[in-house]
Amino acid sequence: MSESHRSVFTIPNIRWFLLFRLLFNARFYYPVFTVIFLDYGLTLPQFTILNAVWAVTIVLAEVPSGAMADIFGRRNLMVLAGILMVLEMGIIALAPVGQGALVFFLFLINRVCSGLAEASASGADEALAYDTLKDSGQEDEWPKVLERLGRMMAVGLFLAMIIGAFVYDPQWVGAALNFLGLDVSLTRNDVIRLPILLTLLSSFGVLYCAWRMREAKSFQKTPFSFEQLRHSFVRVFDAGGWILEHRFVLSVILAGMILDSVARQFVTLGSEYFRFIGIPIGFFGPIWAGMGLLGWLYAKWARMAVEHLSPLFNLYLLAVILLTALAGASAVIPIYGLAFVVPVDAMMLFVGFLQSHYVNREVDSARRATVLSFQGLALNIGYGLTSIYHSVVILGIKRGLPPEAAADSGYVLSVSLLWLPFLLIVLLGALLWLGRCCLKNSEVIHRAG
Repeated sequence: MSESHRSVFTIPNIRWFLLFRLLFNARFYYPVFTVIFLDYGLTLPQFTILNAVWAVTIVLAEVPSGAMADIFGRRNLMVLAGILMVLEMGIIALAPVGQGALVFFLFLINRVCSGLAEASASGADEALAYDTLKDSGQEDEWPKVLERLGRMMAVGLFLAMIIGAFVYDPQWVGAALNFLGLDVSLTRNDVIRLPILLTLLSSFGVLYCAWRMREAKSFQKTPFSFEQLRHSFVRVFDAGGWILEHRFVLSVILAGMILDSVARQFVTLGSEYFRFIGIPIGFFGPIWAGMGLLGWLYAKWARMAVEHLSPLFNLYLLAVILLTALAGASAVIPIYGLAFVVPVDAMMLFVGFLQSHYVNREVDSARRATVLSFQGLALNIGYGLTSIYHSVVILGIKRGLPPEAAADSGYVLSVSLLWLPFLLIVLLGALLWLGRCCLKNSEVIHRAG
């Protein structure tokens, strides 16, 4: 069978790309993310500061790393991401528990390494995989690769959430050990590092996958020099100018930023929403894991959407679904309000799938990683701005409530949810007006595939 007609999943780069993404994103500490930071001895304000450092690191490094990947090699940036992930997890695996300033300093290094790893991987892995397909004349198979990735990620996230929550519960771990004949009694300090150690183990898998990948044949790497380093930043502005000139790509990036940021803002607060609508805390982990497993179905539906529906229709469809879900969630229906969380959580997968397809289809290989980094940058900026907006809304609501009601974080959240559909309507209205002015003569927004 010729290379141009063989299954894309027999191509080594595609297989390693899928495994790289799976191991990089399915982390065992996710179901106890906030709790594990606090159990190490950090305060809630310190936790907030560390997340801000993480976001700022990504924003500052996202686009330059994409430009450097386009010059120095996508594989090299992926290897760097693997090394940084090993450092990221290794630092907190060795961090002492309860030693205030030292713990904060080590977690600060962890957040910087994590942000740099995210930025290094973002764009580089996708650009390398897509160009590999393009070299063999199979770039039209990219939606199938994304579908397979979505299914693998769904299973990986499900397992990571279940296992991570399980090993962080000393009673469950103790029961399992007792079942094996070991008579032990465990405390939280005995299991605090288990999710971290499991993720550290998977980080070595990430590094191995990156090492096994090879640059696409069409990619022309240039020798390192300070002139090339300077040129990498010049390419950032070049890619930014290209996006502004290609208004369809700009519209795809902005649409994704709007939909993802509003959906992500709600999902981030999902655990508090669950509590307020009366779902027992013990069910939080299985619920998130179950929603992650639904990604198996979403991946197929997303592929069908890009193959059979136009970009404009897909925007309308996702907007209606998200608005309906947010409106339903804002009604705060006990227990049954969970049904509205599912489509909001799914929105992020659909947005990522559609953005990847449309942007990769339009951009040329020479600037692919840089443009994809702009896409990732837009998502992080959008989420940050939406978080600021929602924080201001919450502060305003609390000031207008009696002290007893203002102290109930669940109630304040429920009132603030009404402002998220409002924000979405305003932003989408502005985007559609901009699109009407800039893209009214473009056929690409009406073409499926």
